[in-house]
Amino acid sequence: MLLTLLVGAAPLFSFAQASGAPDKFFFVLLKRPANAPQLDKDAAGKLQDAHMANIRKLADEGKLVMAGPFTDDTVLRGIFVLKAASKSQAEEIAGSDPAIKAGRLSAEIHGPWLVDPGAIHTKDAAQSMEQYTLILMYSTEKWDRNSPAFLEVAKQHPAWVAKQVEQGVMSLAAPFADGGSLKGIFIYPLAPVDAAKAVQEDIYVKGGFIAPEIHPWITAKGVLSPGLPFKVAP
Repeated sequence: MLLTLLVGAAPLFSFAQASGAPDKFFFVLLKRPANAPQLDKDAAGKLQDAHMANIRKLADEGKLVMAGPFTDDTVLRGIFVLKAASKSQAEEIAGSDPAIKAGRLSAEIHGPWLVDPGAIHTKDAAQSMEQYTLILMYSTEKWDRNSPAFLEVAKQHPAWVAKQVEQGVMSLAAPFADGGSLKGIFIYPLAPVDAAKAVQEDIYVKGGFIAPEIHPWITAKGVLSPGLPFKVAP
């Protein structure tokens, strides 16, 4: 497991962006390729050390603002949130990771990601980790911006999300501006079973416009609003 520290007429989620900022945010899904090379314990350890060193370097340079691994056992291994002027620059930054260079990981880049910069506190990152549930919000075949039913839900959704964040039910929610099937990201400071119940209250999910994909995830304490304590399994 990687252990990294650290839309039309209406938007999918409510968000705020810093005005005049030349850099954008890009969300990177780190995946384990089907043909990833097998490494012995020593080589894997050295590669992990290099991976971690690169993460610290990117964070020090202000290019990486958030990172963390998924704690379930799927092809999805973790995420980066990168700050870059363009998607091609984000691809270049992600490609500097030694694990990606070695073919042990691949980077699937989405964005720009319209996240509120004030929701991520990179400079407050601690050495300890906290547990969250990260939900990938994928569109279904019912996603149709020309549908009156869709537009009615789209009109109501920003206020619903803002209320969830204000009440502390959700740590972060933000949409993508690239028009892909991954429409946005929800991060809950909840265990997966509780987050799974909470996301069912989302009005896009209720309307069948979004299919949520749920993953337990950890990041450095202090980067987001408080999550759950994280304990490494014995």
